Amino acid sequence: MADATLISSRRGLLGRALTLAAGALGAGVAGRAAGAAPAPSTHALVLSGRGFHLHSPTAEPGVPPAKGEHRTGYGELVAASGAVAGHFTSAFLAFDSPFGAAGSLELQTFHLEDGTIHGLGSVATGSEGHFAILGGTGVYSGARGSYVARQYPRELGGDGTAEFQLTIASEGGNGGR
Repeated sequence: MADATLISSRRGLLGRALTLAAGALGAGVAGRAAGAAPAPSTHALVLSGRGFHLHSPTAEPGVPPAKGEHRTGYGELVAASGAVAGHFTSAFLAFDSPFGAAGSLELQTFHLEDGTIHGLGSVATGSEGHFAILGGTGVYSGARGSYVARQYPRELGGDGTAEFQLTIASEGGNGGR
């Protein structure tokens, strides 16, 4: 009987120790949440583009990309003042689905004076696409958010312009600025 009491006592002690450890862990998590970093700040960034092209070494200008075809995009970025703000590059993959409209998947990079912003998204039809900000470098390090892209590359009958409306959030509280 003495062995049963000793085992029971050990189980009780072990149970109480685990409960105490779990409580301490929970209090630590709650304390970190209470002292968590401030909510990310956001700001809007609107960039215009000129000289936009959707390049392929094998495609003829004016012919839309076929399913599975990949192209590269590029152009110059211009701030609202008209000054050159940087340049734009993208990797483009055309796709088609029996469940929805044909479109593209694009990985885009905005090369700006104070850093880069990387985005990923798709264009279902037309020239407007919705993208997620994956991150960035320089002052855009830690950036996240989303943006709408409207691109009119010359090779698809456009005038070579583009517009990007970005909403950038940053954990650092500076919103990428």
